[in-house]
Order: sequence, then structure tokens, then C-alpha cells
Amino acid sequence: MSSSKHKKLGGFADIFQSESLDGSIVQIRLDKIYPSGDQPRRDRKHAVTDLAASIKKDGLLSPIVVTKEGEKYRIIAGERRFHAVSSLGWKEVECRIISREERDYFRIAVIENLQRENLSAEEEAAAFLRLKKQENYSDAELAAIVGKSRNYITEILGIASLPEEVLHACKNTGIDNKNFMIQVVQAHKKGNWKEFLKAYESGTLKTVREAREFNKGEGDKKEPKKPHSQKKSKFADIFVKNHQIIIECHSSDEAEELFTELKKLLKSRI
Repeated sequence: MSSSKHKKLGGFADIFQSESLDGSIVQIRLDKIYPSGDQPRRDRKHAVTDLAASIKKDGLLSPIVVTKEGEKYRIIAGERRFHAVSSLGWKEVECRIISREERDYFRIAVIENLQRENLSAEEEAAAFLRLKKQENYSDAELAAIVGKSRNYITEILGIASLPEEVLHACKNTGIDNKNFMIQVVQAHKKGNWKEFLKAYESGTLKTVREAREFNKGEGDKKEPKKPHSQKKSKFADIFVKNHQIIIECHSSDEAEELFTELKKLLKSRI
């Protein structure tokens, strides 16, 4: 589409409601675009300088996603691109206008960021948790919506359950890889997350596999077996079924012995 056609569509966007241009790609002046207060990405200007350099070299490869609000346009996805082109002195930028229910915009922003691999582990976890609660999704339903496996969703949501103390410590230690963060969750469940972070910081844990082995090793610590000389109980199991008390013994001899003892006990109480 030529630049003149873009500008013509941009003019239409000023006249018609956003519903009329849902899905249209148009050129919009930057002074008519503003960031949303509701975005999955927390660090909104992360690596904007590098992004600006890339856009300057290769152009804007993906339009900014916006929705029309009055005479202006609110960014749904692409705020970093907006800041990058602003820093380059652009007067207008290519945008895709969408019109949805308000509750859909956050979901679109999450999916768009996921497709671009733009979210940190913590941001992704928090975004998934919000979507899950907002739409009352099960893990399986959320997985289908965002195109991930159910197991991946369950593991990522575990990151959102970590206390601020643990998340802050991970950030200070330099752990931001999603797979490593998932292993932090496992270490936190076992109560040894501080040891895990120390091992990572010291270089003992360099790979996700080593992190898994660390957690597996801690989890495999079992209670020492009881000595063989310890006296075995006379019955293997005891339970109630309907109006009966059923006792299962290890052998017929033990059953006879237990029966005799019970008879004596009952006679003494009559």
C-alpha cells in the first residue's frame, strides 16, 4: 500500500468510529497516540535504544496495535516501538486499529508480546495469572488461548506464586531465564531456595539440567530405613466397611494370635 493511501486511511480514521476500521493498517500521527496504563510489560522502555537502531536500519516490521478513543489512539501492543520511533523523530507511524471488548485488550497485548518473545519470566507469569483470573480459565483453557502446553502454563503460573522476597533475590542474582525460574519455584516449595540461589551465584548451577538435578537430589533425601530387628505390627491394615471392622494380618498364624488376644480383651470388658 502506498504512502498516500496510508495517509488517506489515516484521514478516514479521524472521521469514522474505530469499529469501521477494525483490522485496518493506517498511518497515524504520533501526537495522536498514547501509551496504555495497562500493559503486561513492566519495563516499558527496555532496550528501546537498540530497538530504535534496528528500526532505523530495517524499518518498522510490525505495526503498533491501537484502539481509537475519541480523537486519539490508545496503544494495545507495541509501546516500545512507539518510544523507539519517537526517539528517531518520526511524525507518524504505521498502526493496526482494532475494536474489541475492553477485557479483550489485555489478552491481545499478552499474546502479541508472547509472539514477539518480549516478556520476562516474571512478566509472563503475572500476565497469565491475570488472564486466568479475569476470564476464569482453567490451565488447559488458558494454554489453548495462548498456544502453549498445559504443563508450560502450570509451571509458569508457579512463578507468579513466588513471594516478592524470592523474586527480588532472583533479580539480584541475575536469574531471569524462564526454565531456571521454574526450578526456583521447585526449590522454594522444598524450602531451600536460598541454597539454590547461592549455588547458581557461585557457578555450581550453570545449566537447567544441573538445576533440576539439584532439586531432585534434595527431594530424594529419604528417611533412613528402620532396622530389620524392629518388631513388626501384627496386622497389615485395619479399616471399617459398612458396620464391620476388618483387620488384615500378615499371616494366618498372626491372625489367630490377634483373634485370641481380642477375645481375651473383650471378655475382660464385659
